[in-house]
Amino acid sequence: MPSGASPAWRPGAALSREQLTAALVPVAELAPDTTTEDPGATPAARASASASASGEAACAPVLAVLSEQPQASARRWYVSGNNVLGNRTLVDAAGLPEGRSRERFEALKDAVYGGGCTAFRPEGGTGGARLRVEAVPSEVTEAPAVGFRILSPTGAVNGAGGFTRVYLYAAVGDNRVLFLKGDDTAHAPALPADLVTAQIHRLVTATSG
Repeated sequence: MPSGASPAWRPGAALSREQLTAALVPVAELAPDTTTEDPGATPAARASASASASGEAACAPVLAVLSEQPQASARRWYVSGNNVLGNRTLVDAAGLPEGRSRERFEALKDAVYGGGCTAFRPEGGTGGARLRVEAVPSEVTEAPAVGFRILSPTGAVNGAGGFTRVYLYAAVGDNRVLFLKGDDTAHAPALPADLVTAQIHRLVTATSG
């Protein structure tokens, strides 16, 4: 379940691709060893995007969030230290006009925090294994947000210990930002708080001007 009361909804117009790109956190505001990378060079950025909602109606809001690619969007990998899997966090900001940001948020909150979505089977997944979905409490204070993780039963490369992807969806007016970090489950991946806080603040500022 979410921790504490969710921040109040704040109206804000959908931003253009250029505005969203300008709102992404510059590395100068993060730890000294942070670098960035173009997500176009990393196909793995769309992890779980091919998942199908067939037969998994309760997880449809989760799958919709993972697969959507809005026209107005800006994405960037933030790499902390060595460029290895566990040091990489994807930030995907997008404008979703006509109330779709809030609609997505409310549906996702109900699916994740309401306990309706607990597992789904990815389309074309290896061995037909089901992926578990678990709620993660959100500590975000500036915007309504939903945290969750998706656990795979097999390891990232050759291990059998499992693989975990951690997500956070924050809605800022008619915009949303989706964070993603993945690693072997044994390493307990967690989103970097400084990046999450700074990115949501920049998006809130950009929509309130």
